[in-house]
Amino acid sequence: MQTWTIRSVLAWAKKYLSDKGIETPRLDAELLLARALNTDRIHLYMDMDRPLVSGELQRFKLLLKRRLKREPIAYILGQKEFFGRSFIVDKGILIPRPETEILVEEAIRLAPRDAYLLEIGVGSGVVVISILLERPDIKAVGSDISKLAVVTTRKNAKAYGVANRLSLFVGDLFSPISSKFPIIVVNPPYIAIKDKSFIGDDIIKYEPKQALFAGPNGLDIIKRILKDVTEYLYVKGLLIMELGYNQKGAIERYIKMHKPLVIKKWVKDISGITRVVVLEKTYE
Repeated sequence: MQTWTIRSVLAWAKKYLSDKGIETPRLDAELLLARALNTDRIHLYMDMDRPLVSGELQRFKLLLKRRLKREPIAYILGQKEFFGRSFIVDKGILIPRPETEILVEEAIRLAPRDAYLLEIGVGSGVVVISILLERPDIKAVGSDISKLAVVTTRKNAKAYGVANRLSLFVGDLFSPISSKFPIIVVNPPYIAIKDKSFIGDDIIKYEPKQALFAGPNGLDIIKRILKDVTEYLYVKGLLIMELGYNQKGAIERYIKMHKPLVIKKWVKDISGITRVVVLEKTYE
């Protein structure tokens, strides 16, 4: 009877996942095995020749089976790394992407001292909580149409000790908000319905569609935000917003119809794609 060690299990799982078309087979195998063994990836490498007992191997195979159905690793593990920290990510909430860290970087840099910040669409709370952790002078308000998202954000805020600086509300975009802010951040749904066929099964089958898609050209929610945001910004206040890969021109045209808003800057991601726009309200 074969003795399965951490080394041999990882080698087998990597090939198995790769043969099934999983894009990051080695990483996925390590993350799932670490969870099955109740440890982390570093300790896997420190003990590669340790044999697995039957219960551990069975737990790993069950996790592997879920991944083969294209369930995202973040949902299997119930967590996702973002801005150097691990956050709870429940099923039904958008999984944070690395490019969204640009929102955090810009807000950290641009938020005035002792500012009250608003995030629309908090999701799992990774953006607003990361900002609060890097800027202890800031307090924040967050909203989301999903009650589950607000509950998850509250869990993450409590885990990182910032719950006393974050007020949360359930509602569609600005509907639960009645104040003005010097800075607003938002990562809206911006994928066009026509691009659905280009989206992987991991996303289509498991992630919430209302957090991904926004009409035929992906601009439906962005237009609503741009139409209403000036009511919630102080003069000289900033909106920092993520956008899709081909939406810069459409946003520029739309801004011309909303004269209080001017484009301050565009920010590209590491792939050279224009990913974030910074807008300023110039007058009442």
